[in-house]
Parts: sequence; structure tokens; C-alpha cells
Amino acid sequence: MNTARTRVAARLRAAMEAKGENVNSLATKSRVPRVTILRKLDCAAAFNVDELDAIADVLETTAEELVRKGNAA
Repeated sequence: MNTARTRVAARLRAAMEAKGENVNSLATKSRVPRVTILRKLDCAAAFNVDELDAIADVLETTAEELVRKGNAA
């Protein structure tokens, strides 16, 4: 099922790969806890706007791009 959570997780993983970031580096640079990023990449919870904004800054994209509807990645 292509839910908003799965779309965001897929886009986030693709952006991380494109920028050469892993969960540890992303957590350090964004100041979003590593466990939070992992839990949300597994779709156990949804990212909040502040988390997406901080992560998007690190990945040189926007929160809007990460959550837009349409094909993931």
C-alpha cells in the first residue's frame, strides 16, 4: 500500500542515497534522534513537520518535496 508514510520513507531513503548520507550522519546533522529516524523510516510512526524540515535541509531538498503526492523517488 502506498500510504503517505511509505511515500515519505521512500523519498527520504532515495534522497539519503543520492547525498551519500546514512542514518547516523543524518541524525547528527539534522539533530533528529537516530532512533526516531529509524522508527519513521520503518513507517512505525509519521515524521512531524519540524523533523522533515531539519532532514530536508541536510539533504538539500524541501519538506514539501518529501511529502508530495505522486511516484515515490
